[in-house]
Amino acid sequence: MKKTILALSAVFISFFSSCKQCEKGEQLEFLPENITAKGTLVIEGGGDRIAPILNKIIEKGGGPDCKLLVIPFASQMSDTGPRQAEEFRALGCKNADYIMCEKDSIDNPENLAKLDGVTAVFLSGGDQNRLKEFLSGTKFFHKMLKIYQDGGVIGGTSAGAAIQSRIMLTGRQINVGADEESPVFNEIKSNYVETKEGFGFLDNIIIDQHFIARRRQVRLINVLLDNPGYRGLGIDEESAVVVNPDKTIEVVGTGCAMLFEPYKKGEDGSNAHSFKLTVLYPGDKYNI
Repeated sequence: MKKTILALSAVFISFFSSCKQCEKGEQLEFLPENITAKGTLVIEGGGDRIAPILNKIIEKGGGPDCKLLVIPFASQMSDTGPRQAEEFRALGCKNADYIMCEKDSIDNPENLAKLDGVTAVFLSGGDQNRLKEFLSGTKFFHKMLKIYQDGGVIGGTSAGAAIQSRIMLTGRQINVGADEESPVFNEIKSNYVETKEGFGFLDNIIIDQHFIARRRQVRLINVLLDNPGYRGLGIDEESAVVVNPDKTIEVVGTGCAMLFEPYKKGEDGSNAHSFKLTVLYPGDKYNI
């Protein structure tokens, strides 16, 4: 696995960096990530929900006694909530529950009460556009956000990962309808990848998921070229990036994450489209 990732890394470094070593004076330049919340993000790239990642969510939520709520609105499968809550209970999280309701009732008192005392939230996979439409601007969302701000943990997988950045990849190509076949992003060009506003837990880092498994490097790089100064974080399946309140990240799971950071443009135009690529394996930590 590591050999494959290292080979991939070499390809991207040679493509997006200059054909020479960084000269003295060249430096990274990107928008800082201002984390003011006291809580933790556990951002999973999709695939199977494996024990090391789910256990990390339980741990950051306060251990076996944490109160956890699964939010399955990205999924259209009726069993997603109960099934995923049971996965957490099987790992010792006694107070794992889920919510199920219609969009127009999300702010009803009984649904808002589902978040009372909650210290861990899990956003299921599915369609991030559906999740955004369900929760954006609601009292439920603002109550969930306060849990994170006050020290709780928000975990999410796949769609529940993509939506955590402010600039959210929708999964669609610009000018391609939602009902058309999923696009294959195999070109480098501007205005190619559709984005919308996500939940903004990360303000200036753009998240992509299923990153190695579905070969999404080109997709994320297109978005970074359209948004100068932003960084990109691609997370592979069965892997998660834990974002701590001290602005450190660490990787858990079985795969890896890839962080793209832009170089400052030189006065002569050098490094105009150059990125530093950092490959992070399970156990690796990095200051953002």
